[in-house]
Amino acid sequence: MNQSGRDREFGSNTSNAASLKGKLQTLEEAIQLVADEMNAHKKDVSSLKTEKDSLQEMLRLKTQEVKSNLISELNKVDDEMKRHFAHQKAENSRLQQQISQLKTEKTVLQNQLIGK
Repeated sequence: MNQSGRDREFGSNTSNAASLKGKLQTLEEAIQLVADEMNAHKKDVSSLKTEKDSLQEMLRLKTQEVKSNLISELNKVDDEMKRHFAHQKAENSRLQQQISQLKTEKTVLQNQLIGK
């Protein structure tokens, strides 16, 4: 092989090597960009998980508070109903006594009228 043939071979090897180096560098840059993007997404996912956990805890506490308030309200209503029922029972008993007393008075008055 003559000198110019070797130069062409060497030149094409050099340009292939440079081209391969350029492609490799481009690939490495692309890989780095993807890695950086993945890390950013991982941070986003981590942040979203933390926010989700926080919201779930807040929801659990709020649910517990609402449940506690409802139970308290239910107990108040139950006590109020019992009080009203007891009052109504006492009122019914009082009225029943008045009815019995009026019946007795009626009978006495009827007997007085018949006896006269």
